[in-house]
Amino acid sequence: MERKTQTGFLFLADISGYTFFLASTELEHADIALGFLLETIIEKLSAKLKIAKLEGDAVFAYIEDGQIGDCDEMMALVGDIYRAFRDKAIDLNLHRTCDCRACRAIPDLDLKFMVHHGEYIVQQVAGITDLLGSDVNLVHRLLKNGVTESTGWRGYALFTRPVLESLDGNKAEYVQQCETYEHLGEVDTFVVNMHPRYHALTGS
Repeated sequence: MERKTQTGFLFLADISGYTFFLASTELEHADIALGFLLETIIEKLSAKLKIAKLEGDAVFAYIEDGQIGDCDEMMALVGDIYRAFRDKAIDLNLHRTCDCRACRAIPDLDLKFMVHHGEYIVQQVAGITDLLGSDVNLVHRLLKNGVTESTGWRGYALFTRPVLESLDGNKAEYVQQCETYEHLGEVDTFVVNMHPRYHALTGS
């Protein structure tokens, strides 16, 4: 059966601090907290996008071209997901029933987004759906970047040049960086800090 190449937006919503959180806290409570946070991400993402896969501390999703109109709609989507995540983390901490390290450390977790526009093939094998393609590989490679090192940001949204160009976005509104990956070359990225946007949305 011929598989059709599609074009659209590829999303990775990844929890920052996940590895340290698991390594330094009580596993059982950490697992419960992370489950609630991942459910929150999936609920918000699935309202607009198709969920491709849960990848440990990240949720991979996608949406076909024509489903997102412009950069304002894209940022509204990202902002809505980020706000729900932060609200849930704060709520879990406020209503914790114990004082273990895991429950106290929940607010230290953050959320970052990798968003790329490109081609992919939807593959279905034994009832399992997966996405294939060089652009799929790229959006995952973007997790290894220099954003936190250069800016100190842990909660941010990173867009590649194809995302902003496909949505006619104003590149001047973002911090521009260039990442280099083996076999993929240089990738222009445009990054925004989600913390100020969260405070603006919540008035906090």
